[in-house]
Amino acid sequence: MVAMPKKSANKETPAETKAKGTPAAPAQPPPVRRDFLKISLAAGLGTCAVGAPLCAAVRLLSAPASIKHTSGKRYLLTTLDSLDEQPIQQHTIMDDKQDAWMTLPQQKIGSVILRKTGGTVRAFNALCPHAGCLIQVGHAPNPKTGADEKYFYCPCHVASFELDGKRLDTVAPRDMDELEVSIEGDNVFVKFEQFTFGIAEKKAR
Repeated sequence: MVAMPKKSANKETPAETKAKGTPAAPAQPPPVRRDFLKISLAAGLGTCAVGAPLCAAVRLLSAPASIKHTSGKRYLLTTLDSLDEQPIQQHTIMDDKQDAWMTLPQQKIGSVILRKTGGTVRAFNALCPHAGCLIQVGHAPNPKTGADEKYFYCPCHVASFELDGKRLDTVAPRDMDELEVSIEGDNVFVKFEQFTFGIAEKKAR
């Protein structure tokens, strides 16, 4: 029986020497985890790239809702002499619109219909209380009498009103919205206000 030579306790095999001298490679995450990290990183970068323009766009689109329309302000619209010549007139209200970060000079904020009968001047908001379309003046058969008369009507949903603002049908939920008139000398001023559409109550907004 041949005795095998004893391996020295301090002597390493070539394979052991190579394994000991080579740094261990960093652990790699499982494939599924790597894919998740890539997707998360891409989503984060996409959010950074898109987030700022998106916020700006949302702010721009919401700007009209935050614009101050100067409701309740008095405007000089015409004179009594002018109303004597033309008793029914329609006037556009122009004013600056302003919000938290910009001013839009001389924008249309509304329209007013004036009517003078005798010594009385009345004013109405020209937006139909039904859905906010612009009321016009025209001749047509009166829905109540059948006679051809001048009256106010809304071309959008065919709501009609008498010249004193009273509704002639039930399309609109209420009469035309009357505005406050004040006379100073020959000048006619109107306190312009906006009202909520589609409800029976005349509610300022």
